[in-house]
Amino acid sequence: MPGGTETSEQKEMVRTLVICVVLAVGTFCAFAQVMNNDFVNYDDDQYVKENSFVRRGLNAESVKWAFTTVHMGNWHPLTWISHILDSSVFGVEPAGHHLVSLVLHIANVVLLFLILKAATGCVWQSAFVAAVFGLHPLATESVAWVSQRKTILSTFFAFLTIAAYLWYVKKPGLRRYLAVTALFIAGLLAKPMLVTLPFVLLLLDFWPIGRFGGAEGQGRFWRLFAEKIPLVVITAVFCVVTYTAQAKAEALADIVALPLSVRVGNAIVSYVSYIGKIFYPAVLAVLYPLDADGPGLWQTIISFVLLASVTGAVIVYSHRRRYLVTGWFWYLGTLVPVIGLVQVGAQSMADRYVYLPGIGIYIMAAWLAGEVAIRVRLPKYITGAACVVVLMALIATTMVQVGYWRDSMSLCKHALAVTKDNYIMHNNCGEFLRTAGLTDEAIEHYRQALAINPLHASAYNNLGCALRDKKLFSEATEKFEQAIKIRPGYAKAHNNYGVTLAEMGLFDKAIGQFRAALTTDPYYSSALNNLCRAGAQGGKLDSVLEVIISQQQKTPDNAELYFNAGMIYGMRGNPSAATEQLEKALETASRQGRKELAGQIQGQLELYRQAKQSKE
Repeated sequence: MPGGTETSEQKEMVRTLVICVVLAVGTFCAFAQVMNNDFVNYDDDQYVKENSFVRRGLNAESVKWAFTTVHMGNWHPLTWISHILDSSVFGVEPAGHHLVSLVLHIANVVLLFLILKAATGCVWQSAFVAAVFGLHPLATESVAWVSQRKTILSTFFAFLTIAAYLWYVKKPGLRRYLAVTALFIAGLLAKPMLVTLPFVLLLLDFWPIGRFGGAEGQGRFWRLFAEKIPLVVITAVFCVVTYTAQAKAEALADIVALPLSVRVGNAIVSYVSYIGKIFYPAVLAVLYPLDADGPGLWQTIISFVLLASVTGAVIVYSHRRRYLVTGWFWYLGTLVPVIGLVQVGAQSMADRYVYLPGIGIYIMAAWLAGEVAIRVRLPKYITGAACVVVLMALIATTMVQVGYWRDSMSLCKHALAVTKDNYIMHNNCGEFLRTAGLTDEAIEHYRQALAINPLHASAYNNLGCALRDKKLFSEATEKFEQAIKIRPGYAKAHNNYGVTLAEMGLFDKAIGQFRAALTTDPYYSSALNNLCRAGAQGGKLDSVLEVIISQQQKTPDNAELYFNAGMIYGMRGNPSAATEQLEKALETASRQGRKELAGQIQGQLELYRQAKQSKE
């Protein structure tokens, strides 16, 4: 009867809402302590803490920068805009940035449940997959690491793309297809790892949507494939953009490039290792160092046999258990961009990389377990209890893992405890110790990092800073020179080298280093301030002004350049020129919405206007 149907629909809506609330609350509880965590000294400085464009908040200049920069070796403007928005609202306090990442993760969990439920009609398997996705310790890196906003944000748009695709499938049409395309592009603008999403949509056509059915067979497959061609073209464009961005940013500047054979072996072993961590997430780290020799031959062979065996079994049972095909190839396919065949970075694998691909394994496990439970007629309360035990274990493990992210030292110490030859974590540990004033301990970590990887430019730079702290200037300059030799144009090393030379009284040479830093990074405010300070201390104001004028021609939207030029003209007794430069600085800073800097400029401008009037 109509009344009964309406009641049934209402009950279903209430049940769905309750499940969504439980998923959201459970995920929040598992990760709540992340809001007490600090930023970490592993990329968070580049993404937020020391990024002048992000710190400025939302304005026309920061948005322009987000769409034109390849900073950090990627072109992901939507990710930059999300960080910029966070800074507009929360400043550089970490709690707010962490909260936004957690909210996005919760949204992903709820979206995944709703998508699977809509596509399969299976409520409890869908809820279990979403819960495991949300509570799994492997998600910790993506949620607790502010720099991984790109992973969570891109997944959010990936799920919206899939939801739009389900809408399109119900009634194919141009308007709905354009919605799918727009959301797909948004996901790619957050992180280009989503290039395999058209392949995922094709898998969903096979199961659970069932568009491969009927007597047309192979012909239907090719029509479905052709339907994805516009998305594939977009994928190709983003692949080229990503490759260009990483090449321009010199992603492997101080990392040993490995031969293809080593990368293939590592990829095969990593596929199996990720599955191991999915089912036994006991030893997780922010960085698993890449072995230059690659995995052992037998380890590679065994991993290959395991992968081939599972693939064969999935194909054999593809007619009766289609979910195995979608789940398994979802896992294999979405990992391809980050499996290491194209080397980017010093990691052999990374927990964040399995954030989206792991869903394929969760689907296989949930639907296979559900089928087994029905076949053996397992009572529902036993099945439910088993699921609760699994989820509680995941929550407990995740809460421990989130604790390791509370600050840089905790994160590095844990990584060093569970991995070996981790030179990047030794370097980061040294940075934390040096900041805390423990210079000797920091030096020891830097030396350990360089003993493992003698080509690590960052460790040479940081060791130079530590030696400078101890007034060992000669040794410090050697380290900076080595860092620059390994990574030409290394702005930080040039800047720190300049500071050391200035402390030694070699102001001309110091100015040359600051100039080199600004050539690489025209917006490097620390190098600019150090340049002006060295010029004032060494009586080299003319040389400094020459550098600033040269930089103004390259970056006419840089308010700090006009500000510093104005101050130098003032120091040289030319209030008219000082006023002109400060007015440009004020105009630029105001246009960019930089209220704090504009206030500083305004105060100086009033003084020089008065001086100019007195002189006239």
